[in-house]
Amino acid sequence: MVSLLTRSPKDRPSSAELLKSGKLPVQMESETIRRAIAGLADPSSPYFQKMLSALFARQIEQAKDYAWDMSSSSPGPSPADLMRQHVVKDTLVSIFRRHGAVETPTSCLYPRSSYYGQNAVQLLDQNGTVLQLPFDLMMGHARSLARVTSGPIVQRSFSFGSIFRDRHDGGHPDMYGEVDFDIVTTDTLDLALKEAEVIKVLDEIVTSFPTMSSTPTCFQLGHSDLLNLIFEFCGIQAGARRAAAEVLSKLNIRNFTWQKVRGELRSPVVGISATNIDELQRFDFRGT
Repeated sequence: MVSLLTRSPKDRPSSAELLKSGKLPVQMESETIRRAIAGLADPSSPYFQKMLSALFARQIEQAKDYAWDMSSSSPGPSPADLMRQHVVKDTLVSIFRRHGAVETPTSCLYPRSSYYGQNAVQLLDQNGTVLQLPFDLMMGHARSLARVTSGPIVQRSFSFGSIFRDRHDGGHPDMYGEVDFDIVTTDTLDLALKEAEVIKVLDEIVTSFPTMSSTPTCFQLGHSDLLNLIFEFCGIQAGARRAAAEVLSKLNIRNFTWQKVRGELRSPVVGISATNIDELQRFDFRGT
């Protein structure tokens, strides 16, 4: 490329000559990357399966293998913790069974769902299908219900399992235990009664454990129709409502105050104006 520094313009190569010279590696590399991405994004591409095979043929680096467990957020439960978990699970199971519920299995792996944000743990299988680990236990249960096309459904059920959050650092995702209690019905005339029964189950859980029954407890109930009406009243655009709802779900959990909620709502990811946030704050989403 020294020829580009010559004093006489006629001695310098033209742009067309530069493109044909093969001396522009950045452009060539960009074109290669563009074609590779296009091949991965198109399952009908003749190179699609070859690229996937090459990805899954990679050997894991020993350093990453070692760091995977080191990055875990907790060292694991102690023997005493495991015994407490066993007692808690037995107590919860007895409460659920008193209400006629049976334990049902839920899927721990299913195709990536658009209902969840970026902190869902996403995986890629050897066929090129984007999968996700459970973000909650509801999606697996909902998918199993959708497969029932004939015959009776399980009206009252519960399940125990693990849910995951991606930490975006290449290490072990955060893992939490969760229990799910569900009442499913095709009769809309007694929904209020069934909702009251779910609240009663929560009340029985609180009173079954001394440390919880001696502490003031606040039940926070939500309803998507009410939330959409609030968003409409506050002028929240439809495209930002899902992200706004995800941020608001953190409110009053641990030390997540309105100040932190405001900061996330104002971020470019959500993009809600300060005036609209002031309108939202009037509701506060929590009574006395």
